[in-house]
Amino acid sequence: MLTDKDVKRLFESEFSALTDRFHTIEMSIHAARYDGSSEVNAPGVYVFWHPTLGVVKVGKSQSNSKKRALEHLRDNTKKGDVEMAKLGEDIATKILLFNIINAKDLHWILSLEAFLEWNAKPIINSARMG
Repeated sequence: MLTDKDVKRLFESEFSALTDRFHTIEMSIHAARYDGSSEVNAPGVYVFWHPTLGVVKVGKSQSNSKKRALEHLRDNTKKGDVEMAKLGEDIATKILLFNIINAKDLHWILSLEAFLEWNAKPIINSARMG
């Protein structure tokens, strides 16, 4: 099971030449709900992480990664006993955001999402990744 630090290390090891093109943000669900900053509300990749479950979900948004991540809580994305709505109520759940700084780097979001999906092995995988 990967820790939140392991997820960041995965990103930094594979995308080391590109880390300066991303804001890397780690926050609680509560903080995410109320953060209106441009760095948080930007295109990017999101990772839901929980201390007893590890990486729960990886996804991306080409407009606002935080907004898209929170939609999984609203829609209760789930697999088996793991339900996103319940994780949203758990104060231990974190969202890691890897948001681009400049719109010209939008294409890196697709690569980063695929890389993290394949290497972090989330409990709830993306159907589009096969």
